[in-house]
Amino acid sequence: MSNQEVLLIGGMGFVGRRLQEPLLKAGYRVNIIDRKSPQKGDNSDIVHHECSLADEAVLKRILKNCHAVFYLASDSVPATTVRNPSREGDVNLMPFLKFLDTFQDCSRSHMVYLSSGGTIYGNPQTSPIDESGPIAPISYHGAGKAAMEAFLHAAANQTDNRITVLRPSNLYGPGQPCVSGFGIIRNIMERIREDQAVEIWGEGEIVRDYLYIDDFVSACLACVARKDQKENFRVFNVSSGQSISINDLCGFIEAATGREFKKTYLPGRRIDVRSVVLDNNRLKRELGWRPVVEIEEGLKHTWQWIQTLSA
Repeated sequence: MSNQEVLLIGGMGFVGRRLQEPLLKAGYRVNIIDRKSPQKGDNSDIVHHECSLADEAVLKRILKNCHAVFYLASDSVPATTVRNPSREGDVNLMPFLKFLDTFQDCSRSHMVYLSSGGTIYGNPQTSPIDESGPIAPISYHGAGKAAMEAFLHAAANQTDNRITVLRPSNLYGPGQPCVSGFGIIRNIMERIREDQAVEIWGEGEIVRDYLYIDDFVSACLACVARKDQKENFRVFNVSSGQSISINDLCGFIEAATGREFKKTYLPGRRIDVRSVVLDNNRLKRELGWRPVVEIEEGLKHTWQWIQTLSA
């Protein structure tokens, strides 16, 4: 068991909330910075800090005791910054750089950064694609992730801090908020719950990899517990390794929910990657991680949770 502290930036989001209890059970003291306030029933052992990522004095006081930082914050999705690259810079890149100003001065710290395997590679020429594949985002959201990875690579070169970049595939599961244009499984199930037609961009042949949230959490825990990392900077794809078209996904969801639903096909969007499946062998080899939740099981768990929500 550990008695060290960790900091979750964006810790009240989908991934952050799912990470809280496993970190506590592993013996870590959990700190959170997030614009969202704690809710009734939240664990009182978690310390919430009200500060901005530009508040150097407060951040230094928090980071002084932290073994690791999970940078999970993101205020955009590919659709929200179309034709508006400056917004990506304002809401994501600049707050991140303000935090990096402070983090780089915290000796021998470890940052685990939540990047994006679904957007950072663009339309890769090989499938599955591993971490050595070219970075070629086709959305400003993906470009912002690529920029932040580049700054982290530079930070790892200039300091003695350890940085781990996680590039997850499409995450889903209980607790995921319903955000327009992001999180297809959550959005489809919300439409089913409301008995509405499901909108699909393109012909439904876009291929993705879908990873259950608890499998991603286990990868996060493996990273923070690692003791033998030799390089200061390491990148890992985190995926199920299973390629599924949107049409096939709809079939899986119909089986999991026991409901057939109407589909409305809309013109494809230029920001949508046609096909990306992530090679997860590096993470398996170096950290012994394995995804354990099959898509059928994960969808059933997600649908059970959605049915508990108020209409």
